[in-house]
Amino acid sequence: MLLLSSRNIFISYVQALVMSFHGWTGGGKNYVSKFIAENMYKLGTKSQYVHVFVSTVDFPHEGKVDIYKLNLQDWIRGNVSRCERSLFIFDEIDKMPLGMINGIKPFIDYHESINGVDFRKSIFIFLSNTGGPDITRAMLKMWRSGKNREDISMVDLEHLTQLGAFNEEGGLHKSEIIQHSLVDHYIPFLPLERRHIELCARDEIIRRGHKATKDLIKKVADEMMYFPPENKLFSTTGCKRISQKVGFLLADEEYNRLFD
Repeated sequence: MLLLSSRNIFISYVQALVMSFHGWTGGGKNYVSKFIAENMYKLGTKSQYVHVFVSTVDFPHEGKVDIYKLNLQDWIRGNVSRCERSLFIFDEIDKMPLGMINGIKPFIDYHESINGVDFRKSIFIFLSNTGGPDITRAMLKMWRSGKNREDISMVDLEHLTQLGAFNEEGGLHKSEIIQHSLVDHYIPFLPLERRHIELCARDEIIRRGHKATKDLIKKVADEMMYFPPENKLFSTTGCKRISQKVGFLLADEEYNRLFD
């Protein structure tokens, strides 16, 4: 958290910055965390100061919570000792063993230092699907009342993400870091609409060195699944699987061109 003096602009770090990203799968949570890393470090997510943990890979066993906690604390302490502006990203935190995330509480609490190490300039980002259904229901309700997507503010949805993180089963469920208000920002990610899927398809086609025609973009978007059934407003998987769909359709077009 940053505090600015009204008289003499200076920055005082009172705790590590903690952000929790919530929303439907494929909504851009990983993309935004990668964007943050790339704008903080020359090597982006490949920087030695960016640390990404995937719960299902790094913390797969419920019975090893105490071991995971100790290892994680040692890892965080060691890396912040080398660089006080380290970035820690926890992906799939909703699949993390219950209670494990409490192990980082000392590092994000209001301490000037712990054993001589200052953690207040570090950044912690949590990525989670919790709150996704509530965010979607709230957005549908606002859409049906005539409210534009662009007019929906974080204030409209932030309380849903916080409640979802605390009450839904998962790594943040009734955690001490939420109980002690140590998360600075709960960021809701809205489910993506067809127009966003078309933009993702266009970017992927161009990335592969092909011309992004309207027809090809439409074909990719048509291959995706949408909900609710009555108006098919939102993509069920966001922009995930776009790459596979584009690859298949481009290969199909090339096959038809060669053998027609």
